[in-house]
Amino acid sequence: MNTENTSSPMAMVDIFVAPKSVFDNLLGNGKWAWLSLLLIIAVLVGSQIAFFSGMSSDWIVEQQLAQAGEMTASEAAQAREGMTMMAEYTGIIASIAGSIIFVILTALSAAYYMVISNVAATKTPEFSFGNWFTFAVWTQMPTIINTIGFIVLFAGANTADLPLTLGSYASVNQLFLSYVPGDALFNWAETLNLFLIWGIALAAIGFNRCCDMSAAKSIFFAVLPSLVIFGVWFGIAAS
Repeated sequence: MNTENTSSPMAMVDIFVAPKSVFDNLLGNGKWAWLSLLLIIAVLVGSQIAFFSGMSSDWIVEQQLAQAGEMTASEAAQAREGMTMMAEYTGIIASIAGSIIFVILTALSAAYYMVISNVAATKTPEFSFGNWFTFAVWTQMPTIINTIGFIVLFAGANTADLPLTLGSYASVNQLFLSYVPGDALFNWAETLNLFLIWGIALAAIGFNRCCDMSAAKSIFFAVLPSLVIFGVWFGIAAS
């Protein structure tokens, strides 16, 4: 593994076209990973606020109720009342919640990568948790492409009242399965998407370059968290 103390803003482009070079110079490109994190959060926040800004409150509430699952009449009435009160703030709430969740998931990924490097690496790199956090940020960069695609879709639409599931346009559900809200596997299939697979591929490349793991071993440990999470989720939802 090469961890030269070099730094280039091109790392933010190379992660898409030449990811090996980014992981080879992980330590030197650390500050660009932090800038990338801020960029991802900015794009997430901006897209959510813009997406909800033109929607009518009635549309937002109806969409949220449709995804809430089965409820009694009284429960639906209470839910509608609460959703109506918060409808105009949906974009802000979604952007803040999404950003917090994104940072937490990135930190958990970093912890996982650090553990794997200590127990399974052919050659354990001398990385701090902060280094593994930047490693995790690089694996999350497909989020930017995903969000840009989302922005293109809603910006080019003829109406602002769009399905709340539009952001999952690259999910296996919308591409292949076509489950609808209320179906047992709807949330599972909406969450599993092509950009998640892209991120897994980047993690595998990172393990290979930073930990000197074989290709097979790198792929196994990169895919393992998603395999466990989606496997257990599928088993529970399908039962």
